[in-house]
Amino acid sequence: MSTHRYAPRALNADLLRAAVGTGFCLVPLVFVDLGAWGILVFAIPAAMFTIFGLRTWANRQTVVEIDAVGISLTGWSPRHIAWRDMSALKLSYFSTRRDREAGWMQLSLKDRTTKIALNPSLDGFEDVCRAAFNAARNEDIELTDASARNFAALGIGAAIPERNPTPASMTGWGNPADWRR
Repeated sequence: MSTHRYAPRALNADLLRAAVGTGFCLVPLVFVDLGAWGILVFAIPAAMFTIFGLRTWANRQTVVEIDAVGISLTGWSPRHIAWRDMSALKLSYFSTRRDREAGWMQLSLKDRTTKIALNPSLDGFEDVCRAAFNAARNEDIELTDASARNFAALGIGAAIPERNPTPASMTGWGNPADWRR
């Protein structure tokens, strides 16, 4: 059995961001006479920063436990997924730049009724990914191509070979599956 927690340093930085964002949005609401639209312009981001801060605070109490039976979260929102009941596994990469150099990953596990989503600020994130990947392989859960590539980027599993080129890709227009605009 292994136990993992979110790194306090990353959580403290997120809590600071939430507090600063909430403060910058609430100060005009309290001290400036705004119309209805002005109130909405500042109240909606204030609510979003507050929710972000509460979620971050909840992560401070979250403990992730992995054993041979499954994965469990304890804290504000306790959840458990047994490996044998897992129906989907996804490892997503969210890039912050066009060249995909910077970004973060999110591991999502699902069964019939429960979803668990974890991010890399969790201590031992790669170990959790490895355990989930092995469980998915044992339970014969099919991964998306993107998830398989993301696991391969972590050194888990084998990379998915590139697809055969389509006639459109051979004309210089690229593969239509890769068009994102």
